[in-house]
Amino acid sequence: MPSRFRLHLLLIASLVFYGWSGPLFLVHLLVAAGLVYYFAIAIEKAEDKPRKQMIMTIAIVLLVLNLVGFKYTSFFNESLRGLFGWFGASYDVPVLNIILPLGISFYTFLMIGYLIDTLRGDKAERDPWVFGTFVFFFPKMIAGPIERGKNLLPQLRVPLTGFNYALMTAGLQLMLWGAFKKVVVADRIAPFVNRVYDDPHAFDGVAMVFATWLYAFQLYFDFSGYTDIALGAAMVFGIKLLPNFNRPYFAVSIQDFWKRWHISLSSWLNDYVYTPFSRSRWTGLKMYNLMLAGMILTFVVSGFWHGANWTFIVWGALHGSYVVVSLLAQKPWNKFAKNSGLTKRPKTYRALKIGVTFFLVCFAYIFFRSDSLADAGYIITHMHTGWGGFAGGIRSVIDGKLAEMALAILGIIVVMAPEWYKDHAKVGDIYRALPSWQRWGLVYAATVAVVILGAYYNLDQKFIYFRF
Repeated sequence: MPSRFRLHLLLIASLVFYGWSGPLFLVHLLVAAGLVYYFAIAIEKAEDKPRKQMIMTIAIVLLVLNLVGFKYTSFFNESLRGLFGWFGASYDVPVLNIILPLGISFYTFLMIGYLIDTLRGDKAERDPWVFGTFVFFFPKMIAGPIERGKNLLPQLRVPLTGFNYALMTAGLQLMLWGAFKKVVVADRIAPFVNRVYDDPHAFDGVAMVFATWLYAFQLYFDFSGYTDIALGAAMVFGIKLLPNFNRPYFAVSIQDFWKRWHISLSSWLNDYVYTPFSRSRWTGLKMYNLMLAGMILTFVVSGFWHGANWTFIVWGALHGSYVVVSLLAQKPWNKFAKNSGLTKRPKTYRALKIGVTFFLVCFAYIFFRSDSLADAGYIITHMHTGWGGFAGGIRSVIDGKLAEMALAILGIIVVMAPEWYKDHAKVGDIYRALPSWQRWGLVYAATVAVVILGAYYNLDQKFIYFRF
């Protein structure tokens, strides 16, 4: 096929892919994308900055209202119902069951970022085929990464050439690795986590802590597995999407964690929420206090973006509090580390920081995973129970499925082992240095594992981030 038609085919395939979730959602997103396309051009053509800002503001307000209407109307409705009930007043608005379009949080942020970049001087895309593929490109459509125009648009403007065998092979292998993480490991962990979090009152603190520890890996392998599949699929088409993870559970601080976890979201929030807010003057706050307030706001926005539930808002606010407290305590902590001799034992000090960071992340996951604040509160206030019968708590989670738990733990080790190396290239070099039959043997083994331990068991666990 001539190279000029390949982009057209890619866009059409992406439209069919998204339209499969519902034709009305496809029409809805086409309208939104069309408006953003023309709004960006209008921003670029506007003669002065105030007019550019006005056009951008109108466009962003429309996008946010669209997101709020679909994703948060039911949340606000039920929050009002609870508030009225607390005061003993009646609230007659019925429960609203609004179907959420797939990927709405992701494509909304993508288009908002594109509009802001246009205001800041980036060229608005005139080619509707290029812009349409930028919005609809199917590998990243449902759960990211949240792309930027600077990264993806230049790749789409260049005519897509024939397959690059090396890139295609690497992409297929990355897709297989992502499927392994999701289907073989994350889906195998899920039933144990669900068992506890679906009814936390039936378990003691040991079981809750164990389930939360397991959930940390389930969430990571589930989401990073999808990302690997998305990045790998894009590589097959000769396109490189933004990375989303970089060994997050080896972070030495919460700030470091957010430089490694859901990178496309954290960088988006930094560029389009935190930075503008921290540079604003309308608040009247001093610069340092403004920065701290900006961090709390940014993480609350992150939590609310994840889901229409108070649990996500608290999760985001908790991470923001972690960062603020760490900044306020940085000087006394550094002094303590020096006086105690920790700085003289860098490996021990690093291991301690990794352990503390992972503990804080897992503690916040209690809110992220719980169905309600009441469940999260129960788990936190009962974490201390059952430690006298530690083995009994673990057995209550396993529930006789010892082989399944053994496979889950083995899977965690297999996935995390390469991340133990500080340099990813070292792992890749070791793999590439293997004889061809050994490399393809590993590929074959992973494929068999995905088929036998995944499809055969029919665990039927959807990607967690699909609901966001």
